[in-house]
Amino acid sequence: MGKAVAVVAPYMPLVLSFFCLIAAWRFGDWRNWRKYYSSLIFTICVDFMISILLYNHSLWYFHKAFLAPNHTIADFLIAFTNFPAIVLLYLSHYPYHSRLLKQIVYMIVWAGSFVLIESIFLYVKLLSYHNGWNLGWSILVWIFMFFGLRLHDTKPLWAWLFCFVTSIFLIIYFQIPISTLK
Repeated sequence: MGKAVAVVAPYMPLVLSFFCLIAAWRFGDWRNWRKYYSSLIFTICVDFMISILLYNHSLWYFHKAFLAPNHTIADFLIAFTNFPAIVLLYLSHYPYHSRLLKQIVYMIVWAGSFVLIESIFLYVKLLSYHNGWNLGWSILVWIFMFFGLRLHDTKPLWAWLFCFVTSIFLIIYFQIPISTLK
């Protein structure tokens, strides 16, 4: 990593949050924000549930950055700035009445965009993987996240079930020691 990247890297999470908020302000469907509110709460709840389950067994870790001195603060920044903007933008432009192929492409483009961002954060060492996690798993999580958002928007109980089953799988597969939780 070059010196210029090392100087810029600590500001990248803040720049990403700022970009998400500006994009949501400019292109989001603010007139109908209540329509997306339950999906926003769902996203934040899932994020915090994951944070609690992984507290003593990190699969990924956010490293120190400007205004985010540790993983927990970085996660809060993401949950309360990035996720609201992402949910508003994603759902307000979702091609509900289009063919299935167009909907799948829409999800893949969104997931791919965040895989790219995550890859950059990995490269500049703002993020690291642990306990068997890798970029392949993150790709699946981003795809599941955007699928789950769409599912929650139309069938919230199915989305919660999907989240629960996926969480059980991850707990078993990554041997997350839930017995050590507080």
